[in-house]
Amino acid sequence: MTSHHTSLYNSDTNKPSASVLKQELVTYEQTEFGLKLTKLERTFSGEVHADSYTSSPIVLTPTDN
Repeated sequence: MTSHHTSLYNSDTNKPSASVLKQELVTYEQTEFGLKLTKLERTFSGEVHADSYTSSPIVLTPTDN
């Protein structure tokens, strides 16, 4: 049986096990021009973590039929 978690690990309030190296949260958001892709990466090293955040537009252009 697979175990699932629903929260983002945090070094202060929700510590991961020592085997967790990295956690990612990816969000795809529809906008009036296309999509916006946002990504939060949390990397763990010992007792601390470091966050990295990126946001990228994905512009969709209409196609002629």
